[in-house]
Amino acid sequence: MFKRKENIVPKKLFKEVFSEVTSFNFPWYYLWNSAHGNTPDNNRNKTYSFHHTTMRNKEVNSWYNDKTLKIANIMKDKFKLDEYEVIRLRWGMTTSVGTPVTNNSHVDSTEEHKVILFYLNSTDGPTCFYDSENNLKKQNIPKENSAVMFEGNIYHASSKPVNFDRRIVLNINLTRKI
Repeated sequence: MFKRKENIVPKKLFKEVFSEVTSFNFPWYYLWNSAHGNTPDNNRNKTYSFHHTTMRNKEVNSWYNDKTLKIANIMKDKFKLDEYEVIRLRWGMTTSVGTPVTNNSHVDSTEEHKVILFYLNSTDGPTCFYDSENNLKKQNIPKENSAVMFEGNIYHASSKPVNFDRRIVLNINLTRKI
């Protein structure tokens, strides 16, 4: 269903990125629903999250894109995806609400693509993978400096940590080069 790799980013670069992304100065933007949901923002919604999208539709969207793209290119190399190009880079953070919450299952795009999720921190709050009937098939527990790669047509969902304060993931979307 997916491929997983651990200790994927060199230690020095990983420590630098971890320090920057978790710093007070890193800008996070609020999403009232973490994945394409239509629940109104009634201030009781527990599927909220935060994001920092550095690239959208191959266009740079953030001052932090160079470092994020460097991470993405390491992932491309490690997963042997030379024939693919990065089209979207999105840092995502969910925070604990004290109870388990699984966000909406979704695909990132209806076009053929691959997804790599790079976990910045170890935490509970797994990534859940579903079949076409929305039945849970597998879970991946986030482990610091690990990544999972899967086909973009697989429905997946983030979940909120319970025993940790946050879960930070870099979502990398790639399409085949034309």
